[in-house]
Amino acid sequence: MRAALTGTSGFVAFWAFAGAVGLAGGGADPGSEVTARLPFRSPVFAGAALAALVGIPMTATAVLAGRSRSLAGPVGVGSGLLLTGWVTVQPFIIGRFHWLQPTFGALGLGTAVLARRVWNEDGPTWLDDVTPPVRYSR
Repeated sequence: MRAALTGTSGFVAFWAFAGAVGLAGGGADPGSEVTARLPFRSPVFAGAALAALVGIPMTATAVLAGRSRSLAGPVGVGSGLLLTGWVTVQPFIIGRFHWLQPTFGALGLGTAVLARRVWNEDGPTWLDDVTPPVRYSR
């Protein structure tokens, strides 16, 4: 499971950063109609958002899973859900549908599922050791 999580999240991270560089550098021209619908009408902003919301969390997941860290599960669930949210909202913002959106949506859900399984296999993490506040009862 951990190897699959490392590979999947690393693959997504690579393509997220490639897309971010393409958008910000002008190599991936979304066209004037799509650019007009982007926040601030800026491909640079869109590229930075892609890197920040997808690339960095997926990189963190790949590194944590590759190093067998216990936080790989929780971080992976979060990064998978962020990617799924990204590709769900994207068509509404840009006004276009592309086959890569459901493909990466499936990769996001797959990452979240793999990460949850890794989380279950790892057992308790420091997150689970946090004690709830004391409740006083009568």
